[in-house]
Amino acid sequence: MLGGMNPSIGIVTLNAKFIHSSLSLRYLRNAARRAGFENVWIQEFIINQPVWKIAAEILKQKPDILGLSVYIWNRKQSFELLEYLRKQSPNMKIVLGGPEVSFEPELPEGYTLIAGEGENKWVEYLNFAAKGESPPQKTLEYWNTYGNDLPDLHPPYIEEDYDALKNRYAYIEASRGCPYLCSFCLSALDKKVRYFDDTDIRKQIQRLIENGTHKVKFIDRTFNLQPKRMMNLMQWLTQFEGTEFHFEVVGDLLNDDMMRFIATVPQGMFQFEIGIQTTTEEVQTTVHRKQSNTKLFNTIETLIQQDRVHLHCDLIFGLPGETLDELMESFTEVLKLKPHELQLGFLKFLPGAPIRNKIESHEYRYLSFPPYEFLSHKDLSADEVRFLKQFNETFDLFYNSKRFQFSLDHLFQSLSPVEVFKQLMAALEKENKVLNALSLDIQYRIFADTFCPDDDPLAWDLLQLDYLYHQRSYRLPGFMVERLTSNGSARTKTWDGDRKTMVVPFRHTLEWQGPEPKLIPSPNPVYYAVAHGDAASGYIARPRIERVEA
Repeated sequence: MLGGMNPSIGIVTLNAKFIHSSLSLRYLRNAARRAGFENVWIQEFIINQPVWKIAAEILKQKPDILGLSVYIWNRKQSFELLEYLRKQSPNMKIVLGGPEVSFEPELPEGYTLIAGEGENKWVEYLNFAAKGESPPQKTLEYWNTYGNDLPDLHPPYIEEDYDALKNRYAYIEASRGCPYLCSFCLSALDKKVRYFDDTDIRKQIQRLIENGTHKVKFIDRTFNLQPKRMMNLMQWLTQFEGTEFHFEVVGDLLNDDMMRFIATVPQGMFQFEIGIQTTTEEVQTTVHRKQSNTKLFNTIETLIQQDRVHLHCDLIFGLPGETLDELMESFTEVLKLKPHELQLGFLKFLPGAPIRNKIESHEYRYLSFPPYEFLSHKDLSADEVRFLKQFNETFDLFYNSKRFQFSLDHLFQSLSPVEVFKQLMAALEKENKVLNALSLDIQYRIFADTFCPDDDPLAWDLLQLDYLYHQRSYRLPGFMVERLTSNGSARTKTWDGDRKTMVVPFRHTLEWQGPEPKLIPSPNPVYYAVAHGDAASGYIARPRIERVEA
């Protein structure tokens, strides 16, 4: 018998950051305790902690059985940790689970593998171990198969969790499974969508927020499969002022009732993540993605106009059959909609994902280790992929940072987005800044050198407004101050409202149409204070702008 009548059972994982937390550990802990195992504990670490220290912390608990949850971001450190544990505590039984080991072709020697949703299989393993028995080979093989023995759904959090999640992300599921069959996603293997109890979800969220959690992420693959249920839950969530809620939704399933409801929610409380992936219809068919581009684009456009929900969209570079020109066309079409963020991801050949069936026919080359990212295919050369990688970094720096929003919107009226970011790429290359971290002031100076000629006061006012509006700063960068001084319009003064915000001259009067500024030329300098209040919660936070008399 392991550990007598009360074996020590640990379940651990390595998160990417401290602010993250793990749902899987809590599901497995609760399943074991419901089955009568009392001494079950969890520990969460982060991937940048020394592995020997992680091993030492685990071994302090003297576990008889250890479950380790392995993901794409922690595989390397997890297997290094396993070697420490195996050699320092050779009698400890170790069970591996998680998507990164759910599709191992063979059982690693000395470990037990559990694939897919593991609550039932984990308890079955513990029952064998408690009796001192080894699972038969047939059972081991069954545990190493995906998508079967789906457990009943129970809430993940118990009293001991709430304090530990203060000021961290809390993840929660309202459902499991996905009805879609996109071949690049492991959710394509799920055969059934199941729903958690609404009352349990609400009780858990209430307790999390009462104990200091301010960021809640729903990890349902498609949160809006049941629109009425989604609206009821979101309406209930609006009572929690100061808390942020994130959902993954399918854009072309947001019906008219849902859109009317969204127009009434508090500004900035909710974020929608909408996966577009590609607008090339032939490629959508190839990867089994059902999507109405027209309906999806209309929905995104309406969401942006409503200005209530923060919108994060996704594209995937490297899907089978998509050329560079088609990728750039998808990028341009989506960017015209002005999503708050647009993530440009690169196709990953996740173990078990159906997209792996396309490797040979599309002549894919990809990394054999995490993140399994593609390097080229027959319609997209390695040189083109390297271009896309640099393009992506430049886009993140100048668009997703939100630091250049007004200047970029102005440029897009006369230049294509692709051309704008190509010019910024060239500027970074010219200054040998590609490999270097750039200070905020250098980013703005490079943008000014590229797109703000001396005789264009509108371009300079937009850039100056961007700088003051999009980060908490009480000063302008030196090169902007020098320009104002040379034009005879600089003055040193702070706003009376807080005695620290700089009063800045503009060559235009600022008028606002919702979140968009309209700049009207002025014959004389116009002075404004752009003041940021105390740290604001929510996905949409905007400063106060006050005109100050000269």
